Amino acid sequence: MVYNPDEVEKDYEKYNGGCWNCGKQLTLKEEETHCDNCGELIRWCCNGCHKIFDIVDKKTKDKLPICKLCGYFICPYCGQCSSTCKKWTWIDDTLKILREEIPIGKYPKLPQKAREIVENLINQKISIDRKNCPERNVPVSYAKGKIKSLLGRFEGFRIKDKEDRDAFIKRFDEITEKEIGTILTVTSAREKGSYGQEYRDAFNLGVCLGKFKIEKRKISNSEEEYDAFIRCENEPCKFLGRDDLIITYCPTCKKQFKKGTLYCDVCPPYKKGKYNGQLRKLKTKLNNKDTCQCYRGNFI
Repeated sequence: MVYNPDEVEKDYEKYNGGCWNCGKQLTLKEEETHCDNCGELIRWCCNGCHKIFDIVDKKTKDKLPICKLCGYFICPYCGQCSSTCKKWTWIDDTLKILREEIPIGKYPKLPQKAREIVENLINQKISIDRKNCPERNVPVSYAKGKIKSLLGRFEGFRIKDKEDRDAFIKRFDEITEKEIGTILTVTSAREKGSYGQEYRDAFNLGVCLGKFKIEKRKISNSEEEYDAFIRCENEPCKFLGRDDLIITYCPTCKKQFKKGTLYCDVCPPYKKGKYNGQLRKLKTKLNNKDTCQCYRGNFI
């Protein structure tokens, strides 16, 4: 299926980073291929050949690979990921170096070898480039992932016990009760015996909720920077979406149910084994719809 290039700019966010059907921005876990909001299989639009493709291989039914450098799906037709991915510059630079010693006329496969060298380097890379949201400077790892998990903890999802939930709420209350204009850092807020990461989680959630703003500041007599969180009282970010955070579903038929439902009314009872004769229990999970609905490509 070829996507009209003239329409790419207009609906680009719809196909790259979001659901083509309902338009919601989402982040898929390794095993996920469908939108939890509407149930459709996710499609992607290639930056290069402009063909639309499902993110699942039609033959193997496996999920397509993503580029470890930019995080975009690799097109099954032309092999391109993001048009702004750094690897294209790296390939050009590598080819220039090789050309100084190896004449490309005698070795026509030289461009391919340059690409293989770069791909090998990328495969050694562990994480995708760090980016921040253009609205409030929140790291993409929080905006597209951790913020949702934090809000889930507020609702009691995947916590060790009630005390664990109460402890996180206490830390959040501690920092948001500070006077307007108070400047805090993770180090200054952290209590002895507690983890700084817990406060970093709380601060970044507070930024999205309008309780803090982030300012980059330099350490005295150094080029190193740190995040200063300034207490404020603003509206929650316009991209923040907290509806239908936790969904209840059947792991067998994948049907979603209303919150509080315990058993599937579609699948038949177990016919053998430990649960013979019993109805199939439902499970809960965080919706793969992003709590941050800012287009991922706009992150800086």
